[in-house]
Amino acid sequence: MKKVLSYINLRLVLNFFLIMMLLVSCKNAPKSKDKKASNINNKELNVKQEITDNISQLILSLPSSFEVTEMLNNNGISYMIGATNELDFVSRYFTSKSKAFNIGVYGSDLSYVSTYRMTQETMLYLKVINQLGNDLGISSIYNENLLNRIQDNLNNKDTLVEVLTSTLFDTYDFLNKNGKGDLSVLMATGGYVEGLYLVTNSSSIAGGNPALNKIIFKQENTLEKLLEILESKKDNADFSELIEDLKPVKNIYDEVQNETMTAAQVHNMALAIEKIRNKLIS
Repeated sequence: MKKVLSYINLRLVLNFFLIMMLLVSCKNAPKSKDKKASNINNKELNVKQEITDNISQLILSLPSSFEVTEMLNNNGISYMIGATNELDFVSRYFTSKSKAFNIGVYGSDLSYVSTYRMTQETMLYLKVINQLGNDLGISSIYNENLLNRIQDNLNNKDTLVEVLTSTLFDTYDFLNKNGKGDLSVLMATGGYVEGLYLVTNSSSIAGGNPALNKIIFKQENTLEKLLEILESKKDNADFSELIEDLKPVKNIYDEVQNETMTAAQVHNMALAIEKIRNKLIS
């Protein structure tokens, strides 16, 4: 997996800052003080870069939404008509925040419909993701070449999964490299919420299938990674709000004993995740 490089903007800021420090030190400050100040600021920049790299690596380590929906398919869970986000809701999303969230949501929906080989739905969900992606400046990823690759492999499930999963990671990578790392976190959050929503809905319909309950429990590790990312950026109001939104989900996981979720816990999880999901897609 490609390692995410440091932001270009950060390099420019660093260069500008170092030049200004040099000019000021020549006029006003002793060399020893200038050197000390420069070291302090270099340390601050290194810390910021370390946080950026950690966030990037955490995002890239999140399970693909295909892994979640594939678990449903492999356990013989039937396709749920109407469970995914409405295609025409795409017209509701005007801000970069809502567009990023719902690229993640629609991305999980795309995984879901393609896993069940819903050919027409696969192309329709790809279309709305392409629309939102273009709005966020990532048209270089969601281009005609990608469309052709998907069309050519609609009946080749393994290749289709590979194409769409790599596209998702390329999207995260592109956003981080181009100073839009926050949007990639919002995308990851939207994808996680929608994936868990689909599983908890399936469990409700299937009457508490033990296999589904295990799938739901397995998503705890992903939530912990996601919260780690959000905590590192909690000074941002959007991220602190997401932490609060996800707390009920975390609390339910904390109540689970011996890795076995009770029917009541699964029911409460379904309600908690649906509340967050409705907020994201509204």
